[in-house]
Amino acid sequence: MNLVYLPGFNSSPASEKSSLLRKHFPHVIVPEYNTWDPQVSYAQLSALIAPLQAQGLVLAGSSLGGFWAYQFASRYHLPCLLINPCMQPERSLQQYLGKVENFYSGEQGMLTREHLAQYAQYRMPGRPRRITVLHEQGDELIPYQESVQNFVGKARLILPGGGHHRFARTDLIIESLQQLLG
Repeated sequence: MNLVYLPGFNSSPASEKSSLLRKHFPHVIVPEYNTWDPQVSYAQLSALIAPLQAQGLVLAGSSLGGFWAYQFASRYHLPCLLINPCMQPERSLQQYLGKVENFYSGEQGMLTREHLAQYAQYRMPGRPRRITVLHEQGDELIPYQESVQNFVGKARLILPGGGHHRFARTDLIIESLQQLLG
């Protein structure tokens, strides 16, 4: 079974979560993809995920990567793990409009209102096969209540107290992925 982890906005395969996942799941695929332009993001991720989904695949994503993991899991009816997911990027990313820089690569780009408006067209019909959502209540960027509103009754929803947007309870990430890959 393949595992693909999608880092969040302005993140990369060099992130702490990516490194943690590679340590516990050496076969994990962590793509470098454009997180500013949804049209480019979709094309890059589609080229990666479409051929893998037929071989058995679990998708995981953090923050904006959670948005994309959910959309592709919905399209292909795959299991997914969402970590502090950003399910409304058109709203959550407004604070980053303008010049942006990847935290790890230093690559720079521009996030525009037109980019944010494009997210609506990438909400895919269907539903993931199984969904686990981890959202720490101390997330300072995306309130955990958004995950409650989006996923109560639809997903295994785990809402640990404390924490932050980077997600402190990494043990829950590992356990949840082991269950989904099981």
